[in-house]
Amino acid sequence: MDITQQGDEMAASFIAGANRTPEQPEKKIKQPIVLRFDPALLDKVDKAARHRGISRSSWIQYVVSRSLDNGEG
Repeated sequence: MDITQQGDEMAASFIAGANRTPEQPEKKIKQPIVLRFDPALLDKVDKAARHRGISRSSWIQYVVSRSLDNGEG
């Protein structure tokens, strides 16, 4: 499996967690935040999110989560 396929599977798994049924306990309520991006970087973020078929917010959450899970930060 190449890195793109692995990343796609990780993204799908992350997104699937958002589709909890009412029987499943809600872990936490998501908090809104404000981030400021350089326009060129934001264009790259949007392109990456579109490539995966997810929202900008979901893509940012996925990348941050993946980085933290890998011991970064």
